[in-house]
Amino acid sequence: MESTRRSHTSNQRHGYRPASSPESSPEQLPVTSLPATPRKDGGGGHDDSQFAIWFLEFSNLYNLNLRRPNPSFLVEPAGVSSYYDDSSFYSRLRTQYHRGNANIILKLFENDAREIHSKWVKKPNGAPDVTPSVTSLPRASTEPERTSLLNCLAEILDFLSRSERPRRSVVDEPLSPSASRHAKRPSPDEECRQPPKSKRSKGATTPLRPPSALSRLDSGEVRASTPVPEPTAPLVVRDAPYSQQHGTNEFPSTVSTSRSSFAPSVFSEAEGRSAFPATQETEISVVAESSQQRWKPSSSRPVVDSSAPSSSTERTPKASFNGQNGLQQDITESMLDNLLDEERANVSHTATLPSSKHLDQKEFDHPVAPIDNISPRKLYDTNSIDDTSFKKRLQAVWPALPEHLQRAPLAVRWEIMRVALHCGARMEELPIQYDPTLNDQAKLWDGLRSLPVFQGKSLPEKSKPEAWNAAMSGHFRSADQVVILCVSLTLNPAKAGPLFKLTLQPLRLDLPHRLDRRFGSDRFLELIIPSPHIKDVKILSKGNESAIVDAIHNWLVEGPHVLLGRAWRSFCTKQATPKKIHKDDTLRPETVTILQERIYFFAENGNDFVHTELIQSVSPKGESSNSHTKMKREQLIDWLLQIQRSKKNQKQSVYKLFSRIALGLSRTHPTIILQPHQIRHRDQDIESPTKKVMNDGIARMSTALARQIRDVMGLDDIPAGYQGRFGSAKGFWIRDAEDISDEVWIETFPSQRKWECDYEEEDHRTFEVRNASKDLKSASLNLQLLPILEDRAINPMAMKEQVGKFMKDSLLSEIEAQKEAMKDPAHFKLWVHENAAPQRRQDRVRLGRIPWACGLPVSREDQMELLLSQGFDPKKLEFLRKIAFGLRKDKCEELQTRLNVKVGRSTYAYMVVDFSGVLKEDEVHLGFSSKFTDEQSGFSETFLHGIDVLVARTPAHYPSDIQRVKAVFKPELGLLKNVIIFSTKGNIPLADKLSGGDYDGDIAWVCWEPSIVNNFANAPLPDVPDLFGSGVLSKVSGSYEHLSQSSGLKDVTTEFMDRAFRFNMEPSLLGTCTNYKEKLCYSRNSVQDEYAIFMSTLISNLVDRAKQGIVFSEQDWDRQRRLLNAKQGDSRRASKRLDPLQPQYKNNGWGGPGDPSHIIDYVKFVVGKPTVERELEKLNRYLGQAEHFDKDLVRFFEFFEKLKRPYELRKKDEEAGKFKKSTWETVLDELKKNIDKVAAEWSDSRDDFEIKRENTYDKWCNIRPTDKVASRTVQSLCETTLRDVGLSQWDLLKASYCFKLYFKRNPAFPWYIAGYQLAYLKSIAVSRGRNAPPILLTPEMYAGTRPDGKFVRAVAALHDGRRFEQMGDEAEGAESFSDEDV
Repeated sequence: MESTRRSHTSNQRHGYRPASSPESSPEQLPVTSLPATPRKDGGGGHDDSQFAIWFLEFSNLYNLNLRRPNPSFLVEPAGVSSYYDDSSFYSRLRTQYHRGNANIILKLFENDAREIHSKWVKKPNGAPDVTPSVTSLPRASTEPERTSLLNCLAEILDFLSRSERPRRSVVDEPLSPSASRHAKRPSPDEECRQPPKSKRSKGATTPLRPPSALSRLDSGEVRASTPVPEPTAPLVVRDAPYSQQHGTNEFPSTVSTSRSSFAPSVFSEAEGRSAFPATQETEISVVAESSQQRWKPSSSRPVVDSSAPSSSTERTPKASFNGQNGLQQDITESMLDNLLDEERANVSHTATLPSSKHLDQKEFDHPVAPIDNISPRKLYDTNSIDDTSFKKRLQAVWPALPEHLQRAPLAVRWEIMRVALHCGARMEELPIQYDPTLNDQAKLWDGLRSLPVFQGKSLPEKSKPEAWNAAMSGHFRSADQVVILCVSLTLNPAKAGPLFKLTLQPLRLDLPHRLDRRFGSDRFLELIIPSPHIKDVKILSKGNESAIVDAIHNWLVEGPHVLLGRAWRSFCTKQATPKKIHKDDTLRPETVTILQERIYFFAENGNDFVHTELIQSVSPKGESSNSHTKMKREQLIDWLLQIQRSKKNQKQSVYKLFSRIALGLSRTHPTIILQPHQIRHRDQDIESPTKKVMNDGIARMSTALARQIRDVMGLDDIPAGYQGRFGSAKGFWIRDAEDISDEVWIETFPSQRKWECDYEEEDHRTFEVRNASKDLKSASLNLQLLPILEDRAINPMAMKEQVGKFMKDSLLSEIEAQKEAMKDPAHFKLWVHENAAPQRRQDRVRLGRIPWACGLPVSREDQMELLLSQGFDPKKLEFLRKIAFGLRKDKCEELQTRLNVKVGRSTYAYMVVDFSGVLKEDEVHLGFSSKFTDEQSGFSETFLHGIDVLVARTPAHYPSDIQRVKAVFKPELGLLKNVIIFSTKGNIPLADKLSGGDYDGDIAWVCWEPSIVNNFANAPLPDVPDLFGSGVLSKVSGSYEHLSQSSGLKDVTTEFMDRAFRFNMEPSLLGTCTNYKEKLCYSRNSVQDEYAIFMSTLISNLVDRAKQGIVFSEQDWDRQRRLLNAKQGDSRRASKRLDPLQPQYKNNGWGGPGDPSHIIDYVKFVVGKPTVERELEKLNRYLGQAEHFDKDLVRFFEFFEKLKRPYELRKKDEEAGKFKKSTWETVLDELKKNIDKVAAEWSDSRDDFEIKRENTYDKWCNIRPTDKVASRTVQSLCETTLRDVGLSQWDLLKASYCFKLYFKRNPAFPWYIAGYQLAYLKSIAVSRGRNAPPILLTPEMYAGTRPDGKFVRAVAALHDGRRFEQMGDEAEGAESFSDEDV
């Protein structure tokens, strides 16, 4: 409820004041002064005399002219009866009065009446944009005004009468008398369903029935024109059978007792418009009387099935709501639950409602606004602010989903809306009906392309087929991955309309997180939104930044957000990857970085949910995507964090507890479900004599469990450990080196357990793997480590020269290896395989094939492998040569930019601890699962022993963040390979010395290169300043328990979310400070003076800002920066308090005085850049200029070209006027026209490459033989089975002809569209010359093939005239030709 309060206070800032404001008109009468205390008569019944007085005063106060029931059976004359049966209000008000709800009615009605009355006030000079203040009592003076007020009263009574149904609380407490009064409430959708605007003459007095959140008409009741008694039980609107509601080519219609109405013509050619078009906005617009346009009263009312059973035990679960109405009704019910509870909690039978409440702010930094004048409509009314208000523009972000698409599968709805948004089309403009055939992705997209509204527009990139198939499977998942729903918002530069533009991303597959697995990934939506604090958003605020920031926060947190027929609520936020936009429209091109937030939403309800009267707090596991049950956000949070079950959890700080939600969103591999008796919770961590935790974040598991996890993940061997999640624990688990039993067990330590978890559900007892330790390989030296290496070097110049030498040697060796490999296609394929990204194998395993897009594989490495395996030579085919050179060039440029110098005798390994205690302080153990080989130095060993090594963790800031320690081999630890083991002895854990690291999955850089290690001396741990004591930093405290106690609100979750969202979405200055520290240290040429230590300490604290509740604002940073600017090395800039300049190595060329002296400048400008430029030039000359043309690719077309008449004969007939095209002349001429048309679209497209490629490819696939000839021979070219895999004669003819036409004009076009067919034609030509047929492989077998290094080297030796000698054991078949052994 606090969020509601803040929203209302925001309205006051825009010129609205509470009804009880002192500024109100003196003639206003406080409605709460009416008697509101029901009294019992002497007989124990109700005293109606008091109610009669209350009723009369209430009616007269607002000029409602309410009547008591007609005691006779006489029918009143026509014309006397009003729009409502006024007599029904008496009995209904009487019922609520005696239930103690009089004050609620008075308060809600006063607010709504005043708001409605503000629309009646005459505006000065009729100015449409002038909003006069309300200074008079909101009394009805005309019948339309009275009707509006009666509408309002009916809504409130409906709301209260339906609030008597019992429901369960979030924490599954037994039903109490107060809990039994909760009710379903009408939906925001009902208040959003507005009649169409029509221009009317000035002074028209058509009765106005404003759309409302609690409209009786929209909720399904039918009122006769004559008085009828109120039904004693709510009538049920029964959904028509699906076959009746959705015909194949027609809309469902709704028949009223008065007139017929038709469904909105959103996806049909029908011209009729519904009085209430389907919408998903959560606010309504009540147009003032002085406006040029007015709303028409509704002409359609839903049919009420009066025969439907009213008993809850007789009702059957409904598969969906009655369209959008039902969803929005349930949304409003959820939002107003808390309002009713709060109002009732404050109703006194001897006093009026209090005007406001305040939260105790002692432990919280954010101001809490008071609440008053809250009504059901207030939650959604867009007229409480002007048309350009932020709130209204935010509510317009979510597009409406047409009624007849509500029953379509979620994936179908997603794709249709995604295409419409991409093309800038309104959903109402799509004349398409949902049909089950649209569940086929190809047919859906064919149908969308055929729509007139999309003609001439490029469609967005398709969702990948594997993601689509998984989404249509019913559970939104494949074997080990789930479908991800992600949308993004970009700021709308226009002054009106939605504040953000919505984009739906293609469906994609990814690993699941725990919440995905438990509740279904389709219930989770990820939103990428620009930070509210970026410059462009601030500009929109026109100087009032807090207004727009508050509006965005309230909008995000409060919800619900209705999208695609579902009601979503946010529950987590974290920073997203910044978006970089390159601007060319400025005098100087620049790259702008836009900070972004990732917001996670949960679907609480939906039109495709199963709606039942059964009460449950948490949805059952295993629900399909079209049969979810309702569940609230607070229940989701409580299921994960178990806040209500544990006092210990409630005592955690608000911000730390909120940060734990992210653990439930970690994408992991689910593996083994452990039983409770297999879990060992340790009571105490391993501590040093100074009480430092020596095993922070790490524990052990049995070998048997490690083996089972290996089997589930399909690993080759049992790794030393796994980084993972287990219940409330996170960290790293290593095998117990001493365990040789078959017992399955796992342990957790207090440092791992982030909240108290009961481990009752299987999902909390599932070991989730994030990563596993793996084979180690040579690593690159991170840029951040170079200044520390120089600072701690015994001989700094020698250190610079050695690092430069490593860069030069690694560059030369890589380029030389590529040049050597390109001499032979087989050898080059081996080189491509060895230099491919490690992620490539995972993608192939996951998909069961190589990732493919249109005519070629997705990655350049896979493209080269395909072309090489089919017989192309990289030195002869220009397309292949450009890919190879581009790949090398990109790697060189990346090396030059990031300066990741490869050091052969170094690696990255997980940091773990020695639980056996055999390692001494400052000793480490590092063993390898196979020989670690460095060709440059000749090193080849399986472990390190008796040598000094350097260990570090990035990011590194302090000089002590690199430590020199002793590597020793301990047989007791021999089973733990590919991890570096630190000692548990000493006073401070070694990991803590490395940038404040721990053992929950942190990775260390380990170097045993003698020229670096022997030239390094450890720095003592720095004496860090106390930034909290000095006032630089501060903390906000406040536990969840205190929040729940101080707020007094039932909806603590919304307040919890609001505080956490606001704090977490504050600008993070971590990156800003890190960049500044780099400039300052460069300017001062020091990483160890007091200013560098100050900045390092500040950055170390900001890393955990969100979790620890650390406050450091932009104003705080400006203060510190001004002080630091005066201490920079540039005295001129220091005197002016200007920021230090960027380091020279950030530029493309050296621009400083003299020769580069800083280690990074030296490595980049003295060694790296000249070497890269020189060697790339040599590689380019070596490769030479290859040809675009390949004769093997046009032979297929030439065969068909010969079927045409000779050119001379055709010319002769044409001159004689006897020319008539033959069959093949017509076929080939029409094919050329179609190819030219597709090629023109390729050239003219300005879309991103992926979208351009896919759109063009779809048109390419639709090229079929012309229907101008009726030849069965021609039609036979499209034989179905071969056509389905792209290898029909027609496919090959198209590819061959396209290559002939465009190999010179547009060389890349034929390859990206028909590369597979061209590769097939090449393989046939090459195989013919070798007397062997080409071999086709299934997608899975092809994905699993890898070049045999020994075979490649043997063939290369034979080609060079050298003899290849087989080893004896190979001749005997003891060892296979497998690259595993290379």
